[in-house]
Amino acid sequence: LHEDDDIRPMNHCQNITHQAKLITMVPLCLLVLLVFDTRTTGFPQSFLAYNPLTLDLPEDPSPTPTAAPKLPKPEMYSLKVESRIRSRYARTVVSSRLANPANSSQEVFFSMVLPDTAFISGFLMEVDGKVYEAYVREKEEAKHEYEQAVSSGQTAAHVALSARDSNRFTVSVNVEPRKKVTFNLTYEELLTRRLGEYSHVINLHPGQEVRDLQVDVFISESRNITSLRVPEIRSGNEIDPEHDNKPNPLAKIERPSSTEAHIRFAPSVEEQRELSKKLRDKEKDKKQDSGLSGQFVVRYDVERDPQAGEVLVSDGYFVHFFSPTDLKPLRKHAIFVLDVSGSMGGRKIEQLKEAMEAILDDLNEGDYFNIVEFSFSVTVWNLDSTSQSAVFSPYNAYGDSPKPNPGPTPAFPATSEYKTKAKEIIKKMRAGGGTNIYDALKTATLVAHEGLQNITSEGKPEPIIVFLTDGEPTVGELRPSKIQSTVREFNSNPQASIFSLALGNDADFNFLKKLSLRNSGFARKIYEASDTALQLTDFYRQVASPLLANVTFIYQPDQVEKDLTTRQEFPTFFSGSELVVAGKLKKHTLPESLLGEVSGTTLSGDSLFSSSNVDKASSLERLWAFLTIQQLLEQHDLQPEDGNNSTENNTAKKKALQLALKYSFVTPVTSLVVVKPNDTHAVGSEVVQPAVNEDWNTHYALPLAGFQPVSLTSGPAVGTLAGSGIGDRFGVAASVGYPGSSAQLPSGPQGGHSGLPGPPSFPPSATKPPLYQSTITVSSAELPATTEAVSQPELEDEILNNLDELTWLSGVRNETDSIVLPSGENGTSQVYRLGTNESVAEGITCASGAVQEPGLCVPLPQCVLRIFSKDIDMYLNQYFCAIESLAGVCCPERLYNEKSSTTESIDFTTTVTE
Repeated sequence: LHEDDDIRPMNHCQNITHQAKLITMVPLCLLVLLVFDTRTTGFPQSFLAYNPLTLDLPEDPSPTPTAAPKLPKPEMYSLKVESRIRSRYARTVVSSRLANPANSSQEVFFSMVLPDTAFISGFLMEVDGKVYEAYVREKEEAKHEYEQAVSSGQTAAHVALSARDSNRFTVSVNVEPRKKVTFNLTYEELLTRRLGEYSHVINLHPGQEVRDLQVDVFISESRNITSLRVPEIRSGNEIDPEHDNKPNPLAKIERPSSTEAHIRFAPSVEEQRELSKKLRDKEKDKKQDSGLSGQFVVRYDVERDPQAGEVLVSDGYFVHFFSPTDLKPLRKHAIFVLDVSGSMGGRKIEQLKEAMEAILDDLNEGDYFNIVEFSFSVTVWNLDSTSQSAVFSPYNAYGDSPKPNPGPTPAFPATSEYKTKAKEIIKKMRAGGGTNIYDALKTATLVAHEGLQNITSEGKPEPIIVFLTDGEPTVGELRPSKIQSTVREFNSNPQASIFSLALGNDADFNFLKKLSLRNSGFARKIYEASDTALQLTDFYRQVASPLLANVTFIYQPDQVEKDLTTRQEFPTFFSGSELVVAGKLKKHTLPESLLGEVSGTTLSGDSLFSSSNVDKASSLERLWAFLTIQQLLEQHDLQPEDGNNSTENNTAKKKALQLALKYSFVTPVTSLVVVKPNDTHAVGSEVVQPAVNEDWNTHYALPLAGFQPVSLTSGPAVGTLAGSGIGDRFGVAASVGYPGSSAQLPSGPQGGHSGLPGPPSFPPSATKPPLYQSTITVSSAELPATTEAVSQPELEDEILNNLDELTWLSGVRNETDSIVLPSGENGTSQVYRLGTNESVAEGITCASGAVQEPGLCVPLPQCVLRIFSKDIDMYLNQYFCAIESLAGVCCPERLYNEKSSTTESIDFTTTVTE
């Protein structure tokens, strides 16, 4: 474990020994699992060495203990994944059903690898016919509620950001003999265009052959889909051009129209077995067959507008996709800064040499470049005379003078002659010495400025720095914050975009990501594997062809809300990529009148691109919220780490938190909380019934079978959430929210199993992130009954007296008893009667509000809710329903029943903060 890991298992482990005495009385044991480094097995060595887990149990009177019979493992009999992609925004629901075939209770695990840019937005468990839904809280509030629930005698857990980046979400639950459990996980992401395609990746790692395995991907775009392909299943995120061009023979593609597609992948058990064997043979994996383990990938692109791109509007929101065609690449000055320290020895440096040879070949005519290598010192190679190369060393280290042979640092044109000379230098590179990141980056910015002085042609090339390292700084300045601030100070007039590559698990990716963000670039992880050279080459291709510089999106100030519009300025637009801006329209702005313009510098000079038309689309609000949160968090990361955070930085974090809570996104500033009451006290418990909606228009999880209310006094013990984070975003915290911390979590005396099961084995992560593994044992304990309720947020949805309290009604009212709503196909207007004096004999069941609780569709005058009284968008997106030609509202049953006094009122626990 690293010194900066805030993990303190010792004190908690001492308490575990005491709690273990209760195991003979109370059979329940819950496990909280954190996924740690795969290079260790079982417990971390520090945990074993300093915290031996001894169980003070009565001695077994039998002289020869007999081994417990091996239980049949839980069976995953169904795994269904459905993704719906609308206007590049993907919402994916994973539903896994498992059964415990044994005659005793077993711990059942659900594990899912998510894309590193995705946000979880919903999680449900159905255990023994009862449904439990997680809810999102601010991180500190989640810790408080978690601890309060624990002290009140409830089993609870919460998912938060892990100290170590990864992308696995894991849940465990205790399942009674011959019972079933269903897990539903929902996550959302905005697809990114790279190298001319969008890629939608679904990780399939069931750990066993599944009788009913099915993946469905639905794509709906406003423009024609010009390319669509589904490559063969791949074992991970490896790059294999030959494999990538082979179609998946088991994927069935349907094209209902030129703008739509449906891809289905439903392999039989035998086909899963054959695929699994093929992937194992490719990876030379001799492990016993454990089912399909790979990535299902869909790649596609849409028709391009040569001008200002594609502008979509829906329900007061807009999104602007910009990816012009027919532009010639700008000239660039590429500075390659390459780590040749001792840790780069062996295969790493050989793969770097292989990649650089291909990258040099890809330099365009008119480009310029420099080769900078660093270990203890920094060398800027002079391709005309290597003996005159500039060498920079740390001041006073090993007797160096203040200016040790700096020499000239000219940029060299990307001609075949200079490319050949550069390849010869790279072939001779040898690994050795420390890692002087500070001087390497300072030197790179110097080269970016001074190297352009010898370029006399018109139009200076765009400077970009490609920085590769496999470790942390060990020479010179070691503080990441100081390195970032110094580089930012040096990198100006002109500013060079810094693109960082973190090779292997020892590089500080968080430092490199912030370094690049603060210098108009981005960072990528490069994994140590057989395809490392291909990963490096693939990365360079993404930034090899800048088409526009100083890109600015321009909108009329009387049409859009500036404070509610995402980032509008970008330093560079690269070939094969896409720039995206989303925002909210001002009231009374006609969608078709929205004018979007984009300015930028092309090879021929300053240019202005104007949008030709505006298209209507399905709901764009969540896309806007997703992109806004993502950029606010990046803005937060841009601030210095000196403890003097600016007001702007705090504001960005606060805004990100508010949006994440409103739209139920699990982010670095929020956590996912699961609380289940037991029989120690009677606390109101909300049961969320997912919408029975075959079209999956809602953003929550799949319908669960056998729904019934959760008992307030009984029920099987629900396990705990665990994981190693979700690709820079998610992970698991124990009771106090620290990854790896131990705790005794008191819970009700409900059945479980009678041993201390070890950690499960997980299928390898597709992206092979650094993983760590630790186990926290949680024992049941008798608790006194209490009537103290867990703190829950107040509901805002009380029923108001009349229609006049709807502030937006006058704007949509057509006649005395009718209104016009944009509820038709593609947002077209529809006329509905209000039905002021009408009633419905029996309300139609529906799913109400953001949390999708059970509701009844009744005429709007019968259920005017305060929560949407000032927000027509909320009414349309979360509560609207139609009863033939009547405008209706999906009224929560608990409120409607209270109003009509036909049933007893029911207490509910709020699961989503508005």
